[in-house]
Amino acid sequence: MNPGDLRQKLTFQLPSDSQDADGFPILEATTYTTAWGALKTLKGKTFYAAAQTNMENNRVFTIRYQRKLMDDERPKGLNVLWRGTSHEIESIENDDGLNISMTVILKAVK
Repeated sequence: MNPGDLRQKLTFQLPSDSQDADGFPILEATTYTTAWGALKTLKGKTFYAAAQTNMENNRVFTIRYQRKLMDDERPKGLNVLWRGTSHEIESIENDDGLNISMTVILKAVK
């Protein structure tokens, strides 16, 4: 992984209507973690496949591995802020199970 490609800042946030670890309500969005990622642009065959399944607002990022973002570790309802736009997490996958990089698929919230 080339660190120079990781130019996009992703901020993973707990939304304001959720609860913290002790059960108290969170009054404003708080940052869970941040990550620098590389945006993968859809090209060719994948672009047309995405258009057919109405995935126009989906973004695909590659970030460094963070254990706290795995399914069993991260809190439910986590949102991602990218360039001032809130996104829902579609999936986060550990690439090849090697704990080096992760692929994050996000969907823009309208």
